[in-house]
Amino acid sequence: MSTHNHFRLLEQYQQYQSVIHSLMESIMTSLNGPELQQSSQAQQQSIDYLSRAYPFVELLYSLDSDGIQLMDSAYSPTMSERKRRSPGKGSDRSRRPYMLAAKQSANAVVVTSPYLSNATHQLAISVVRHLVDEQGRDLGYLVINFNLRRLISYLNGDEMRFRCHHYFQWIYGLIGGLLILVAALLLYSAFESLMSVFDANSNIATGAFGTVILITLGMSIFDLGKTILEEEVLVNKDIHHHDSTRRTISRFMAAIIIAVSIEALLLMFKSLLDGNGGDQLINAVWMLMAAVAMLGGLGVYLKLSRDNQTAD
Repeated sequence: MSTHNHFRLLEQYQQYQSVIHSLMESIMTSLNGPELQQSSQAQQQSIDYLSRAYPFVELLYSLDSDGIQLMDSAYSPTMSERKRRSPGKGSDRSRRPYMLAAKQSANAVVVTSPYLSNATHQLAISVVRHLVDEQGRDLGYLVINFNLRRLISYLNGDEMRFRCHHYFQWIYGLIGGLLILVAALLLYSAFESLMSVFDANSNIATGAFGTVILITLGMSIFDLGKTILEEEVLVNKDIHHHDSTRRTISRFMAAIIIAVSIEALLLMFKSLLDGNGGDQLINAVWMLMAAVAMLGGLGVYLKLSRDNQTAD
């Protein structure tokens, strides 16, 4: 239901790169590599233990000295897209970039750059350790895969929000859909009002303005529903980034300002046609001034927030 903002994730990775690499290395070095190398049960126990403390850990597997996977991957309980992943036993990973880097580093930990997983289409990071015993014998490699999105959420303290995010999206989707449905009902009512204008006993000017009011009101509500769907459902925004907040506030305020401005103009024209609509004209002027005030306030907010961003 959501799309992934990979560019923003990569920006955050660059920001926290040193912290991420240190964390990955500490997790890998805490494991008993030679013991895990040949035991699928030990691998599964380790991944279960790690996933309780680090929910971004996804899978663990071992390779022989030629880069061939020795046994099926051990999956964490919190792993994403489980059905789309293959067990992996017998897979040749000797040509993978992390393998080429790890071959030159005995008992060292190599952390890959973020890459897009073929199975899940999500950004991931792999950590590999080249195992060599005291006699210099090549024992093979131990590899752990991490989900980058969950890792960034963990560093930001957003694990709970990340888990509830999909439920929030469904609620926002329902709200946006209902607003669009209301807009469709208003447009249907506007069509009926337009048809009634042609009745013999109706005032064409009054009926036409009533139709325009229904249409503009439906357009405003549709724009509000569309904005909710785009900002909260279709785009996976980063609430910690000021640009996302500025964009959301700007779009919501723009929709409200447009709606108020149109309604003020319609009320103004209607009061002039009625001839005795002095009170309506004053209300229309106040509505128009309110729209101008909101536009000015939005401009001040955008200017100040941009200045703060430049200063930071």
